[in-house]
Amino acid sequence: MRSRFLHAVFPLLAAVCAVAQGQAGRIDSTASIAAHTRSFEKRDGFVPVYLDASHGKVYLEIPRDSMRVLYFLSQATGLGSNPIGIDRGSNEQESIARFDLSGDHVLLVLENWNFRSSAAAQNPDHARTVAEAFPSSTIAALPLIARENGRMLVDATDFLLKDWGDVSATIARAGQGTYAVARDRSGIYRPNTRAFPTNTELDVSLTYGTAGSPGPIMRSLLPDAHSFTLRQHITLLQLPDDGYRPREMDPRVGYFGIAFKDYAQPIQGSLEQHWIERHRLERVDPADPNSDIKNPIVYYVDRGIPEPIRTAVKQGVSWWAQAFDRAGLKGAFRVDDLPPGVDPMDARYNVVQWENRNERGWSVGGALADPRTGEMIKGMARLDSHRARTDYNLYAGLFGADASSADTAFVLARVRQVAAHEVGHTLGLSHNYIASTYARGSVMDYPPPRVTLDPNGNIDVSEAYGIGPGLYDVWAIHWGYGIFPAGTEKDSLSSIMADGLRKGYLYLSDADARPDYASDPRANLWDDAATPSIFLDREMRVRRVAMSRFGERNLRPGEPIALLQERFAPVYFMHRYALNSLSKTIGGMEYSNATRGDGLQATRPISGARQRAALHQILGALQPSELAIPDTVITLMAPRPSGYRGSIELFKSRSEPAFDDLGAARSLAQMIVDGVLQTERADRLVQFAARERDALTLSETIDSLVATTWSAHAGESTKLAALRRVTRRAVIDRILALAADTDAAPEARAIAELKLSRLRPVATRHVTETGLAGGTDAERAEWLAMSGDIGRWLDRRGLPTPTKALVPPPGDPFGVEP
Repeated sequence: MRSRFLHAVFPLLAAVCAVAQGQAGRIDSTASIAAHTRSFEKRDGFVPVYLDASHGKVYLEIPRDSMRVLYFLSQATGLGSNPIGIDRGSNEQESIARFDLSGDHVLLVLENWNFRSSAAAQNPDHARTVAEAFPSSTIAALPLIARENGRMLVDATDFLLKDWGDVSATIARAGQGTYAVARDRSGIYRPNTRAFPTNTELDVSLTYGTAGSPGPIMRSLLPDAHSFTLRQHITLLQLPDDGYRPREMDPRVGYFGIAFKDYAQPIQGSLEQHWIERHRLERVDPADPNSDIKNPIVYYVDRGIPEPIRTAVKQGVSWWAQAFDRAGLKGAFRVDDLPPGVDPMDARYNVVQWENRNERGWSVGGALADPRTGEMIKGMARLDSHRARTDYNLYAGLFGADASSADTAFVLARVRQVAAHEVGHTLGLSHNYIASTYARGSVMDYPPPRVTLDPNGNIDVSEAYGIGPGLYDVWAIHWGYGIFPAGTEKDSLSSIMADGLRKGYLYLSDADARPDYASDPRANLWDDAATPSIFLDREMRVRRVAMSRFGERNLRPGEPIALLQERFAPVYFMHRYALNSLSKTIGGMEYSNATRGDGLQATRPISGARQRAALHQILGALQPSELAIPDTVITLMAPRPSGYRGSIELFKSRSEPAFDDLGAARSLAQMIVDGVLQTERADRLVQFAARERDALTLSETIDSLVATTWSAHAGESTKLAALRRVTRRAVIDRILALAADTDAAPEARAIAELKLSRLRPVATRHVTETGLAGGTDAERAEWLAMSGDIGRWLDRRGLPTPTKALVPPPGDPFGVEP
């Protein structure tokens, strides 16, 4: 009886619930938006916001159906970890969004501007074929609460409390735990949720929690590693008017840009189109080249940057005012402090922010732009707060740490340069890593400090960093931001380009400099000379002097001796980037982003004579005397005191707590050898030798490495003999790796194999000879190990697992790349 009753009642209850739910979800067309929001706090503006404090809900009043806006996503607060990379002020997404009414919901749709038709006005049907071929993204369905005179009130709470920045996935990829948004601990951040006439700013506190095991980085950062709160920022911005005119990208000048496929292009043209990203700049009278600038670009500096650094930041940013003035755009740029009370995330303000992390990292220049045109709406530069300390360590390692105004001047000069560099990115300019070859041509290069020796043999940094924009910068601003009378733009741009090329303003960027396999020795991170050879010679001369004078003077009074490691590392490895740039000469090829008819040489293999000279110079840096650390320094390399945390600035050691000077030398030696015999570099040696007269060959290169490291040196000290063994091991490990590298060209692998077959009997003979000559067990063990490793590969294709070189402390002033 009871069972039958329940079976009858349950369907009835379900039906009643369904009706109730349907009635609850239905729009009350008789009630106004004002009636629904009577008890809410309204923030009126572009898209009005209503805050229901009692229920923790957020409502948006969409002015009309199918309204389109610029949709920007940013990170308002950061995690404080450079390795993970979730930073305060980072820009995450820029889209065109549309609010479409659909039944009892309003859909938030992100339009797809990667594929388009420029013939939409003339042939709407063609535009429709493109739109129907590539989908948009509907990212949210906002419950519709009320409609009134075309306006729509929607509940945006669930939409806003979502991890749009993919913070959880970022942390998981870093192996630091599995986190998810905890809704009960998340909500709108009222102080920075605001609405203005042309933009609505929505700021949300998202708390992430985990029931699992947090990673070590999370444990080092958080009071309780099982939970943390970040603020996510969403901007809804009025679409710009159609007064902005896109500018086509030119590969010979470095601008970031947008790329899309235009299916209305003629069949002789390219589907893929490229437009540069830049801010809008207009004159009061467009036809008058002397007319005032109507809408100057203004950058606002974070008041949280401490002095005297903030003043130096403003001075560096103001270099762009000089660049615009010299480019014929006087008054187009200025810099000021961020007004009190302004949220740096507000889309109306270009900002330079201060980025604090647990360790040093990169400064970054980004921007939010209109994806349809490339028009920049908001520049967002982030300056790493560790920069000053990193630069100070370098200065103290070179000169000592006695109190001096010179160290502050050195640091502030670097601050000015990096501030100008990052704001340059936010103006649209990309890196130009070849500009250092023409007299500090651009702040968009990465400059190490210019450190030289004066006539008395003392270290000199009087010209450590450049001052003001480079000639390339002025030219690039003129080309990218120049305002021309109607009908003259194309010819004007061609004239500006021709003038720059005539003056030698070359441009090569990240893909030409960052990869290990890059081939043009003129394009490098951290070079500062007309040629890599000059740069390496200068760096090594300074390095020798700095190492010979290194000691307690490189600490301030009262500092633990153990901190000397942090000062010594940038001195010991200060020539690493010069070595890297000169290594590109081996199997090197210079090239340019040439276009038809401009007279630029597209490619030019480097002559055999230059390659041999570079190889000879590099091998000089591989000598044990150059790898050796003075005994006076080694005695000062003490373990970290109790209570002092570890640091990426320290040398690694396999002999802890003792300092591992052989490990440090192995890191440097392997860096040199691996650079010379890098896989693509070895392949180019093979390729160029087949078509270039007097080319340096891979066989000759390996023979030179072997001759430098394997030859006997009678009378060498025990220390230098040990370091020579380090270099021999580095060479044989790299040759073995090249022989076994299935990504290498078969010709390169064959050469490596041939060399191994010739080296095995040499190594075997040395095992016997060192024993007969009274050599040490260390010598015999090394020759025996190398003979065995070569034999295992040649006889059984058994590749040994070499002991990897210790990872050196980061050497560049910018930090570790995220």
